Amino acid sequence: MLKGYIEGYYGRLFSKDEREKVVKHMSRLGMDFYLYGPKEDLYHRIEWDKAYPVKEQKILRDLTIICKKNKIRPIFAISPGLKSSNVSISDKKNLILKIKQAQKLGFKEFAIFFDDINHERNRTLAESHLEMIEIVSSIDKVEYEDLFICPTVYCTSFAQGDLENNTYLRVLASEIDPRVSILWTGDEVVSETIPQKGLKDIRGLFSNPLIIWDNFYANDYCPSRFYIGPYKGRKSIYKFASGVGINPTGLPITDTICLSRFMSDLTDRQILDEYKIPKEFSKILPYFTNPFRDLPSLNLSKIDKLIQTQYKLCIEWKGDLQLEWAPFLWKFYLDLTLLKKIKIGDSKFNLEEWLKRRYSDPLKETILRN
Repeated sequence: MLKGYIEGYYGRLFSKDEREKVVKHMSRLGMDFYLYGPKEDLYHRIEWDKAYPVKEQKILRDLTIICKKNKIRPIFAISPGLKSSNVSISDKKNLILKIKQAQKLGFKEFAIFFDDINHERNRTLAESHLEMIEIVSSIDKVEYEDLFICPTVYCTSFAQGDLENNTYLRVLASEIDPRVSILWTGDEVVSETIPQKGLKDIRGLFSNPLIIWDNFYANDYCPSRFYIGPYKGRKSIYKFASGVGINPTGLPITDTICLSRFMSDLTDRQILDEYKIPKEFSKILPYFTNPFRDLPSLNLSKIDKLIQTQYKLCIEWKGDLQLEWAPFLWKFYLDLTLLKKIKIGDSKFNLEEWLKRRYSDPLKETILRN
């Protein structure tokens, strides 16, 4: 069972040192692959058809070197097809040149991301994606076993019905080489659980190796939160999939916590001790466990007890992890303070002034009108 890290999120781009921190932690945990495909890399997605300049080439070469030193397989991802659903002659040429450039930088395995593109999900789109897969597989020293793809329909909900009746997936499945690995997020983009039924359905359509792209710890869709709770609701993965890649936050120390949760049965207490997190964090940890946890409503007494942890976590606690979490912690306590003011009916509280400091003018006006 392959276990890896996917740098595939929006909003953040690792530095060399941050990638190295994550890769070394992966090695200690006995993980397998690092999939490089950050949305913020200009030459990965928006300008995928342009060669990497010298400076960016060094970044990628450094990644392959540190991965190989730590016995982690580096996988280079590219996101073609954002601008058009057709494959032009120049697209073919540029795709080949880009993969060959990645080969020179030390990559031997490759992923093609067709996710999050705004084209009709029909036969034409599937055929263009199949063409790109064949173009890459035709390059010298690239085998089908070296390829991973993320289809445009990458979760059950995107199929808008039964998977077997989705034209895009059906065409893709009928013609793709069975050795190419398929990246799949589960029933949803961010799946609360990954049950047997959904995996059986996709396995019934594709005979290819299935790699779960797991957004359980992702926070690019909710940038005021992060999640570091236990990895759960995914036992079926180990029966129906060939691997799992964790696509988390882009906060390097936080991501090592997420990977530790994924790879081991560390308790909350062990996490706090290992990362030297003040014990006060245990009181607010339920709010940073996972995006699906239902929490009870708060009365004034409970709010005050939570607010009492702020000084320790926001002022006294120092360190690299605190710097990663500081914006999230401050927002959490600001929200608690607002909730308290609302509950006590503070007559001096000015909602408009509060909103002005926190939200853009269009949203502020909408909130005030409602």
